[in-house]
Amino acid sequence: MADRLLYWKGCMSRLKVKGIADSTMELLDLMGIRYDTLGGDEGCCGSILLRTGYPEEAKKLVRLNISQIRGAGYAKMVTSCPGCYRTFASEYPKLIAADLPFNVQHISQLLSENLGALRDKLKPLKMDVVYHDPCHLGRHMGIYEEPRRLIKAIPGIRLAEFRQNRSLALCCGSGGGVRSALPDVSTAVAKSIIDGPLGPLGVRAIITACPFCYYNFNTAGGVEVIDLPQLLLRSCKGEGNNG
Repeated sequence: MADRLLYWKGCMSRLKVKGIADSTMELLDLMGIRYDTLGGDEGCCGSILLRTGYPEEAKKLVRLNISQIRGAGYAKMVTSCPGCYRTFASEYPKLIAADLPFNVQHISQLLSENLGALRDKLKPLKMDVVYHDPCHLGRHMGIYEEPRRLIKAIPGIRLAEFRQNRSLALCCGSGGGVRSALPDVSTAVAKSIIDGPLGPLGVRAIITACPFCYYNFNTAGGVEVIDLPQLLLRSCKGEGNNG
């Protein structure tokens, strides 16, 4: 399996917003990118435990996950979740005081690297959209341009920007365990973005690259929310035009 890619769905994409994982796998299939999943054997990356003050419990998951992935012989892992990406790529090496025995990427990085294989499949979408920078992906891991590059590759799409974007982007409200511990506060934060900075942009949809952001903005309501691979898949299928 050393030449195969592991797609780590993440808890949110695996359990709460399964459409994100389904669309991601369909897009990878369409692009001819071979991958495996762990199926029912996939666990939690431990991000929430780390963010909410349970480092020892998180270390147990770290050891288990590394052993499982290394034991299966995977050299590379990609995930839909910025929280998982940050935890694996940044936190795991600190917790084990060693480099990981496999490479880790966020799905936007993998897709951006393979844009050549995707570009000819993209069909026009007449949509005005804005991209929301997830905290884990942007501020913590510095991934800002890959998602924008992918969105701009879609013919006919217009990408607007929040006034506060990239390192200054507003949190959707679900980070740091807030979605689990204080759901009303979490939803209120998302709603404040939809009712505030979003309005003047005149866009049809928020594009995000994080299952937590996707879930939280959808819970707040009032705007269409699309995960990045979902948007690209729509384009490949020629779906979603609004004239």
